[in-house]
Amino acid sequence: MNKISIDQVSLRYPNGVQALEKVSLEIGNGMFGLLGPNGAGKSSLMKTIVGLQQPSGGSIHFNDTDIVRHPEFIKKQLGFLPQDFGVYSRVSAYRLLEHLALLKGISNAAERKAQILALLEKVNLSAFRNKEVHTFSGGMKQRFGVAQALLGDPKIIIVDEPTAGLDPEERNRFNTLLSETSEEVIVILSTHLVEDVRNLCPQMAIIKKGRLQAWGKPAEMVAALEGKIWTKQIHRSEREAYQARYQVISHLLIEKEMHIVVYANECPQGFREQRPTLEHVYFHALYQ
Repeated sequence: MNKISIDQVSLRYPNGVQALEKVSLEIGNGMFGLLGPNGAGKSSLMKTIVGLQQPSGGSIHFNDTDIVRHPEFIKKQLGFLPQDFGVYSRVSAYRLLEHLALLKGISNAAERKAQILALLEKVNLSAFRNKEVHTFSGGMKQRFGVAQALLGDPKIIIVDEPTAGLDPEERNRFNTLLSETSEEVIVILSTHLVEDVRNLCPQMAIIKKGRLQAWGKPAEMVAALEGKIWTKQIHRSEREAYQARYQVISHLLIEKEMHIVVYANECPQGFREQRPTLEHVYFHALYQ
């Protein structure tokens, strides 16, 4: 069982920006969703975990090893799938994986070949192993990204906004692959898409401006909002007045009509109860 323990981690950049403030989390095997808007501190936390930057305060341990003092320990056991990754033109999927395997220190040729072929089979790209990666569709590139992240049998995999731009079929295929991958390793999914976390992650956290706003099991976090979420159709001109009076956590247009959602312990006059969802958990955490 792998475990990351993050204790009171803060990060202040030289320009004075406070990117993280006293973040504490424990993450074990399986999919862990890190939700937050752009600029919330997700990337700063990921870079700090993998040793690309030193925290200003706090500690991080991976399997009882202090990885702030010994960042090379986690780097040897890390797989990373960025949101956008470049590939060499005129290089096949097999050859590119072979190159990356060598960079990861897999020096035994037989072991390297066996691992590459097994990973191509796992991500359903065996039939395309001699095809140049730059010609792949978006979904195929993401599945190739999973294969390269799994080279060297990492114990922790970080995935950054993986389903952006994928059609629904490829997105489902990719999410299934991620779920299967996470059974014996830690997979941290950094995203602003609530749907991906809802579909994949038994544990999650929400981050805003470098601070943890909420964390736990998605189902329990949703249940905690039962009887506290209310909705009403209003005229667009009334929006500011309702925001001044109530804790409005979201608003949306349905058939061109404005609907607002508020958080309150009792039903406000003229509102009706709405069954809470993970989106409500997310918006409530952001607007606290």
